[in-house]
Amino acid sequence: MSPENPKYSRRAVLKRLGLGAAFLPLLSTERARAANAGGFPTRFIAVTWTDGICPPSFYSTGEAGPLTGTLPATLQALSPWSSKVTLFRHASSVQSPFELTTMIDAQSPYGGHWSYPALLTGDVTVNGTSSTANAPSIDQIIANDLGSQGVNNALLNVGCRPFTTYTSWRGAKTPNTPQTDPYKLFNKFFSGGALSTAQMNALLSRRKSVLDYVGGELGTFSKKLGTDDRAKVQIHLDSIRSLEKQLASSTPPSASCTTPVLTPTGLNFNTVANYPNHVKFMTDLVAAAVICGKSRAVTLDLIDNGGGNSLTFPWLEIPSPDFHAIAHQGQANYKQKVLIDQWFYGQCVAALVAKLAAVPEGDGTVLDNTVILVCNDMSEGSFHFVGSIPYVMIGSAGGFFKTGRLVTFPDQVPNNKLLTSILHAMGITSAGVGPPKYAGDVDSALRA
Repeated sequence: MSPENPKYSRRAVLKRLGLGAAFLPLLSTERARAANAGGFPTRFIAVTWTDGICPPSFYSTGEAGPLTGTLPATLQALSPWSSKVTLFRHASSVQSPFELTTMIDAQSPYGGHWSYPALLTGDVTVNGTSSTANAPSIDQIIANDLGSQGVNNALLNVGCRPFTTYTSWRGAKTPNTPQTDPYKLFNKFFSGGALSTAQMNALLSRRKSVLDYVGGELGTFSKKLGTDDRAKVQIHLDSIRSLEKQLASSTPPSASCTTPVLTPTGLNFNTVANYPNHVKFMTDLVAAAVICGKSRAVTLDLIDNGGGNSLTFPWLEIPSPDFHAIAHQGQANYKQKVLIDQWFYGQCVAALVAKLAAVPEGDGTVLDNTVILVCNDMSEGSFHFVGSIPYVMIGSAGGFFKTGRLVTFPDQVPNNKLLTSILHAMGITSAGVGPPKYAGDVDSALRA
């Protein structure tokens, strides 16, 4: 079925079968992109906040290899899922191996407060005390790739207090504006309610009948082909059998796709006192959107890049100063900074992980078919350095990454290479994210 033989082109086959272009992925001789070997969709979620971390409470001091014992203090909430976590550290010092090289090259090594555009793009222009992305972020790249396969509306950008700072970019100088109102997001996704068990079973039956029809027609069609083309059709038939197996073995969405409950209603999310509910609502909605198949590439920004805009934490008995001021105190106030970071990891990251891990999918869970990248805009809040960015990764993206490990690097690595490996995990072939001089990946260090 080469381009020189239009009679046997993929679109000609579809026309012969009476099917639309949405079935083109079924007729590819390659494995469908953004799906793992088991046929389940692979998802990407980024969770971001600002003001760095407290290195002594964040980095594992053990040797590279399996995570043993308890996780560092800041990450304690993730301990139940330590086998799903990947931590990073420089081989010879207590710091991250990943640097925002694009910002360092732009003569902004201490520009942490305007580094959000670099976290998921690896390509920025810095202008004084601001920056803008020069390229799409990886969530947008993933969504574009899915869109080329007929999977629409895969992108979801949400935030709690992002204001006018952005981690997600549609393209150069064009940010994706996050939805900050959880009630509006709920209405968009769940106002119609979930399908009943009978409705879902009927939908699964219809999908399987379509696959049965396609398989039968392809089987008949292959008898008219030569040996080479018949082998290609056999690959398509194997793909269809894999999809049938997925439909038969997957947990029905009626059992796992639960509409989140946002109570109380009518909250003013510009009020600091309502921030815990804001974070909880957005976390619940992101989890439900992924589990229910409404989104596959998600960014969740928990705070603005400027440092908090008077965000205090009275529920942690820290009524003052605000988060930004606490971070600026550095080692003198690591005690309060660690409490706040622990709260972010528990209230948002661990809560999200728990929800995805609770939903079976094939031989694993939705979490196993997801990669969560937790990001921060600087190494430590008192000096805004962008040379040691504390990324944490959870989930294997369908078995692509080997998890439950501390991975060390002997040298600093541009964050572009980590982003490129995430694209590879999503089934996207890419030589590099950002400028060509930062091309490459860290697949060999991270792959299962």
